[in-house]
Amino acid sequence: MAKDPYRFFRIEARDLLRQMSEAVLAAEQAPAPDLPPRLLRLAHTLKGAASVVRQPGIAAQAHAIEDLLTPLRDRAEAPGRADLDALLALIDAAGDAITALDAPAAAGAPTPPRAESTGTSTGSGSGSAAAAYERVPDPAGASAVNAGLTGLTGLVGLPADAGTAEPDDAGDPDPIGAILTIPQLMPEELDGLLADIARTQGHLAPIERAAALLRELRAGLQGQQEALAGPLARIEDQIERGARQLARELVALRDGAEQLRLLPAAQLFAPLQRTARDAARSQDKQARLTGHGGDVKLEAALLNAVSGALVQMVRNAVAHGIELPAERIAAGKPPQGRIELRIERRGREVLFCCADDGAGLDLEAVRRTAIDKGIPGAARLDDAAVIERLLRGGLSTARRVDALAGRGVGMDLVRDTADRLGGRLTLSSRRGEGTTVELCVPLQLAALRAIRVSAGAVAAWVPLDAVECVLQRPVLNGAHLIVGDELLPHLPLADALQPGQATAAAPRSALVLRAGGQRAALGVDALDGVTSVVLRPPPALLPPSPLIAGLALDAAQQPVPVLAAEGLIAAARQARPRPVPAPPRTGTILVIDDSLTTRMLEQSILEAAGYRVHMAASAEDGLEAAQRERYALILVDVEMPGMDGFEFVARIRGDAALRHIPAVLVTSRNAPEDLARGKAVGADGYIVKGEFAQNEFLAQVAQLMARSAGTVDDDAAVEEPAA
Repeated sequence: MAKDPYRFFRIEARDLLRQMSEAVLAAEQAPAPDLPPRLLRLAHTLKGAASVVRQPGIAAQAHAIEDLLTPLRDRAEAPGRADLDALLALIDAAGDAITALDAPAAAGAPTPPRAESTGTSTGSGSGSAAAAYERVPDPAGASAVNAGLTGLTGLVGLPADAGTAEPDDAGDPDPIGAILTIPQLMPEELDGLLADIARTQGHLAPIERAAALLRELRAGLQGQQEALAGPLARIEDQIERGARQLARELVALRDGAEQLRLLPAAQLFAPLQRTARDAARSQDKQARLTGHGGDVKLEAALLNAVSGALVQMVRNAVAHGIELPAERIAAGKPPQGRIELRIERRGREVLFCCADDGAGLDLEAVRRTAIDKGIPGAARLDDAAVIERLLRGGLSTARRVDALAGRGVGMDLVRDTADRLGGRLTLSSRRGEGTTVELCVPLQLAALRAIRVSAGAVAAWVPLDAVECVLQRPVLNGAHLIVGDELLPHLPLADALQPGQATAAAPRSALVLRAGGQRAALGVDALDGVTSVVLRPPPALLPPSPLIAGLALDAAQQPVPVLAAEGLIAAARQARPRPVPAPPRTGTILVIDDSLTTRMLEQSILEAAGYRVHMAASAEDGLEAAQRERYALILVDVEMPGMDGFEFVARIRGDAALRHIPAVLVTSRNAPEDLARGKAVGADGYIVKGEFAQNEFLAQVAQLMARSAGTVDDDAAVEEPAA
């Protein structure tokens, strides 16, 4: 593959233009006398970089920006509206020239390779959310994020006619078809990752010194075992402490590397502010967009998938919501309309909410439009049905057709995005007060700060943004905790993840959680630190739970649940009387499967039912575990590398110490010969994964556990294997 000579220049140039555009947009809201010198520095940097890569056209664009700014700086004069418009036009033109570097016809030279775009799929809504926005394949370069942002031809590399494209063009699912390129590897993040690597390497030194000392002692060993006891103990302590520290550093390092694939949602705010500004200008309106939740980190491919919908939501807010300045003043509102874009993570989903303070929907006008179009039953539609019909497209309340509205397919594009991503679209409106559109889609990856908590053998992560405060030695009052002068519903962590096993004793610590305007307390035994984790969706086979937002991997690559604050609060507020604990189940179950997903599924079901569970990733490991510890039941997969499940069962049936342990084969193979072979080797049960039923599974486990714990002799209680 040919080397891309403009890779880093494009990243730097687009970042410089983004800073210029943000500064100009901010100056439109408040006078900025310091704007000319600040933009001059940025333009000069751009001109120098363009000269280095021998792009005189881009250097000339930067020079034109300097020519416009220099007189303003010399007069210490804040730029006026005409100056700001001219600056944006020059910034757009420079961006067009940068985008031309990607085009096949650029400069007559071979085209540098371009990062693949994960453009919005046009498939139907029947596909999975993961398929709707696949991962960007070039994390080391720049992420091509389809933003569809009008008026940003210069800033983000749009086609020259993007600013005038009609958003209601039914032939293109992206109304503008633009490409916003955002670098995924931020220099600061990369520097931090390299520093983490160096620090982790430093923790290897004590382990290496301990190993060297051990070699010296072994060489000098002459029967003086007692004299070596002290040094050997120190070696063991050094190795254990070094290994623990190394494990912690590697977890942080891995999560840091994964987060380089994620982008802060704030990357979208400035372009969408430009969208709102240009749309308002085209209709002689005034509007300002403000963003909230910019620190939420999401995959570039997800931002790509929702970008066109966000553009349409903002443009619809201007076209159908924000009134003309005179109308707003007459209604007692400020002349400038307000649009708020809020992005927040909600458990396993992310919410994109666009709200305006405009006139709100005229539902009666929408109903009349539906009647005029001959839609069956339109006259009998209630308000909720009118909104639902509006989201399906084909209706518009615009008085005329223009570049912003009138064709009736705007919200249809947003609804189509929700369908393809497996999400939801809702719209609410109050006449005279404004309209709110919410697009909620499932997450694939996200980064969040979380606090690790534990209770007994149970550990979990709690999102830090949901933690209001932490209490030490809280006072328990029945099913509530005393917090100041309030009684908050209390949910023990062990009771949340292992129902029926929590005690009524007061917890050592409690996290006061807040979400959705409600509060509750989560009781825990220990707090194990705060860090940034990468949230992954749970496997599809894992039973859904409102308490679990996703999973994060620990140092041993084992999944640890990330709890959902909303679900925890809802569970705590149910305030049901604590049931009398059932007698603890005896015995431990060994689960053997090379699939992490299957092990997790079986472990979650069995532990929720009150059983202790150990796990092994291979039949060989499982056999060693069975020889070390007494198990009451073994669940073993059939198809595994090395020893398979049939051979494992045959081995334990041939071992006098293990032959009494019930063993169940769990597999996707359901052919009659496989069932016969399982019976022949002595399996006590055969569960087909494709026919898995949780209640039947637990009933079979309970029966075999009872047989294993019987008072009669084990060998007499278990049937001999079939011949």
